[in-house]
Amino acid sequence: MEKPIHTLLAAIGSMLTAMGAEPAVPPTWAQVETDYTTTAYILNDPGNESVQNAISTLERCTAQGHPLAAILLLDVYEGKRRALTAQPEKAALLALNIATGELQLSPEHHQSTQARLESMYRYALYCEKGIGRKKSNKDAYEWMLKASNGGYGKARVELARYLIIGKGGHKNPRIALKLLKAQAATDASVPNLFFYLGYIYQNARPKPNHKMAFRFYTYGEHFNDARAINNLASMYEKGIGTDKDEHKALRLYKKAAQLGNKDASANMQRLAYIQAERGSDTPYGVRVDNAAMQVIESLPLPAHMRSALSAPFKQHAEQNTHKL
Repeated sequence: MEKPIHTLLAAIGSMLTAMGAEPAVPPTWAQVETDYTTTAYILNDPGNESVQNAISTLERCTAQGHPLAAILLLDVYEGKRRALTAQPEKAALLALNIATGELQLSPEHHQSTQARLESMYRYALYCEKGIGRKKSNKDAYEWMLKASNGGYGKARVELARYLIIGKGGHKNPRIALKLLKAQAATDASVPNLFFYLGYIYQNARPKPNHKMAFRFYTYGEHFNDARAINNLASMYEKGIGTDKDEHKALRLYKKAAQLGNKDASANMQRLAYIQAERGSDTPYGVRVDNAAMQVIESLPLPAHMRSALSAPFKQHAEQNTHKL
């Protein structure tokens, strides 16, 4: 059975004492805050290559109850920080210890409650996906429910997803709709919020409500909800819930693709190819170059990098056009 983190730290301290090391003096909160700030800077600085030693400092800050250090350490254990190998078992153990209160966060820090709710949310996802522990939809639902009941926005949206698909044996689209609308009234910037709102109406039984789906997907565009934007583009492409407009659909597919949505990237390339084929007067080589530029434009990269990648294709297309 895995030991709680503070138990492991105590065991390490006992070993050091047995080896003749001086007992460690607990750091002041000001020292903990300084250590966390320095470590966060090191981990987030792309030009800093000495990041390995930062982990032990971050672990000490977490053991002292610093909530932001705990969340950053979860990122490290999940492999979200460059040059650091993911340690899913440690991520799951840390999230569980924070969620249950086994690892106590500083009650004076204004982020402590939020960090505990986020740990519940993350642990629910670990349970769902089997990250660092055995998969369990039942445990995933229970932890997501706890985080949602605590008012954590991301957990509300994910709990709604669980209720839509029946994750953990609980299926209730009506309650999911209430959760999503309540979250929209509180904070509409939570990822996937408008996608799921639109999805519920678009897939309503016995009769879909395409106009309501279109409305929520449109809201999603304003908040850069990539999945909502992809579905909105599809409605424009097919003329569902709105007038058919392939040019607007292509623009929306491109926007969603640049936000990192792979489905939108594939849809954009497909629609761009269809439109290019219709323009049969355009030479094949030019169509290929244009298609390549469309693919590059869909990549979630900075504008200057996309411009540099597409420059050769643009030049080649212009040369082929001049040869006509």
